[in-house]
Amino acid sequence: MSETRAGVVLLQLGGPETLVDVRPFLGNFFRDLLADNAPAFLVRPLAELIATWRAPTSRKLYASIGGGSPIRAQTQAQADALRDELRRRGRSWPVYVAMRNWHPDSAEALSNAQRDGVTHLAALPLYPQYSFATTRSSVNELRRVLATTAYRPALAVIDEHCDEPSYVDALVDVTRKALRSFKAAPTDIHLIFSAHGLPLSYIERGDPYVEHVKRSMSATLSKLKHPGPSHLSYQSRLGPQKWLAPSTDTLLEELGKSGTRAVCVVPVAFVTEHVETLNEIDIQYREIARAVHIAEFERACAVKCHPSYIRCLADLAERAVASLAA
Repeated sequence: MSETRAGVVLLQLGGPETLVDVRPFLGNFFRDLLADNAPAFLVRPLAELIATWRAPTSRKLYASIGGGSPIRAQTQAQADALRDELRRRGRSWPVYVAMRNWHPDSAEALSNAQRDGVTHLAALPLYPQYSFATTRSSVNELRRVLATTAYRPALAVIDEHCDEPSYVDALVDVTRKALRSFKAAPTDIHLIFSAHGLPLSYIERGDPYVEHVKRSMSATLSKLKHPGPSHLSYQSRLGPQKWLAPSTDTLLEELGKSGTRAVCVVPVAFVTEHVETLNEIDIQYREIARAVHIAEFERACAVKCHPSYIRCLADLAERAVASLAA
């Protein structure tokens, strides 16, 4: 009988690491996005057209945060921290990273797992809230690549962890740290849980994303005990179709005009920093807040390698591998 060896693969979106990477990354991103929303024969040419049109704007955004996305480095740091946490638990499991739209991709992760003799593989999407656009796409790509090889590990997937206690603990802690920087009374600080938006068509097709975001927000508020108002909004709208509302920028404008003077944004759907946090929230939304006379505007950081979040990932990995042995 062959020896059983477990391993873990973290699934994430990916991002361009340099300004040169922006155009090819966008091509991958829009091909993925259009796969569920356009006829197959139009996906590639449409993606190339949109990527070419969008690239100059995106390069400016990435230039404003240092010239590239931090997502690969931060995801690798999470993988390293998870490996160390598993070792502390007596589990010498290798941990790999598979980016949906950039490098290292699923093919590289699976090749490394095969090389290391992994027979039982736990796939952990780093999207706490399940969505067709993120979780399903990343898992489908992992399975697609696996089907093209002779490698056949037992595979277990954790679909979501939107209200896992340790994940919520990490969210609560980073939010508390941000709240401590305010001069305003806690009752006057508005919390905005800002999640990445989605076209309404996804929700109409049964995507559970909104329900999962609400569960994350509810669990966080229950532990946080914040006495001030709280709101849920969505950011990063792209394209002409109807998207989830309210948008974070519109909500900020409304709050400012109604007299709100202290706002703390919690990026509830991001476990690493992205251009959406470092530029969209930190730069664009801060400017909106200033324009509508919101005197204090702060953001909770992404949970990244917060010890509670790494414990959450270790718990999920152990749960997935145990399900394969059952």
